[in-house]
Amino acid sequence: MSSARRDAIFALALWHIQGTFPAQSLRDSAHHSDALEIVGAALRKKSSLEWMLKQCVRRLPTGELWAALLAGAAQLLAMPGMAEHAAIAETVEASKPIGREAAKFVNAVLRRIQREKPRLLAALATQPEHLQRDIPRILWQRWCEAYGIDRARAIADALALPPQTCLRPLPFGAPPPDCAPHPEDPSGSFIVPRHSSVSALAGYHEGHFVIQDVSTRHAVELMSVQPGLRVLDACAAPGGKTAHLAARLGVNDRMIANEFSAARMDTLRDTLTRCRLLDRVTLCQEDATSADFGTAFDRILLDVPCSNTGVFGRRPDARWGWTPQKLRPLLQTQAALLDHASGALRPGGWLVYSTCSIEPEENEGQIRAFLQRHPDFELGRTAQAFPSPLHDGAYACVLKRLR
Repeated sequence: MSSARRDAIFALALWHIQGTFPAQSLRDSAHHSDALEIVGAALRKKSSLEWMLKQCVRRLPTGELWAALLAGAAQLLAMPGMAEHAAIAETVEASKPIGREAAKFVNAVLRRIQREKPRLLAALATQPEHLQRDIPRILWQRWCEAYGIDRARAIADALALPPQTCLRPLPFGAPPPDCAPHPEDPSGSFIVPRHSSVSALAGYHEGHFVIQDVSTRHAVELMSVQPGLRVLDACAAPGGKTAHLAARLGVNDRMIANEFSAARMDTLRDTLTRCRLLDRVTLCQEDATSADFGTAFDRILLDVPCSNTGVFGRRPDARWGWTPQKLRPLLQTQAALLDHASGALRPGGWLVYSTCSIEPEENEGQIRAFLQRHPDFELGRTAQAFPSPLHDGAYACVLKRLR
């Protein structure tokens, strides 16, 4: 497994130095699953691991040496069941390309962590709660103010766990036999066994299902799509929701799916092709804040770009770059998307707004502001999911056009 550890060190270093998404760095790794597990553990526990490393070194290094120490510490302190001797020996081996002295340094630090683990964990317990729970201070303060300390703790605890992969069969599909029903949606969502390759599951290449967290099912359900309706998915990639919407239309219906990003458009097209649904979808690559999609729609799904705070367990790197300053342009984009998309809705039609954020400004705050600007709309059903051991965080609501 030293090759997987080497790939994990490389991905952590690239993220640390250049901000490259770890999933992108590991996309072509032959040891993708094992390396991603180490990277995920390291980044989910980054602040507490760095604090403990600082108790063992005079100065925390940067670059690949930082990545090697963080990967090793994660295996010793954040991955229960990992054999400590193998974690140390193989992380040291994976550090040798950095340099002989670097590998010796990694060995010394990891062996000290192994010896002093009880003392380090006890000392960590005296530190500020946001550090212990690996949430940036500003986010921890926001969540405590918005939701109270108990919910903030529950959110942080959920985001500390390795995420599970779920799938949702399409109406004409079936779940793979080795996937367990999800306890919150036993007839519609299924849990993929850990370390399984999704593309190797029965029915994947036949398009029987899409990868979709159970929390995001609400956006599709709130759309209440039926045959004969005119439907627009304005921000459609990667295409899981689009596939479910298209599958609920009649065989002669054709919805519109729009995606501005060329790279994400390729993913959207691949998803619909795999699911044998491309013939029910007209693809557009337009800026959804200004595009003219044609005649009035009965249903519009607006799954907007957001801060992703509901999926920080699945995207652990994203939490460390979150700032209030980055939130402001997102709020402006969301408002522009809402204003423009609402104009394409016919009287009596429904617009479903959704995010994978748990920030009030992006969810209920955004909707309150929209309703003030658009008195011809009213709020319908709303679904809010906070991160839990069973699912990600997400928000969705129905906006009904009255006239």
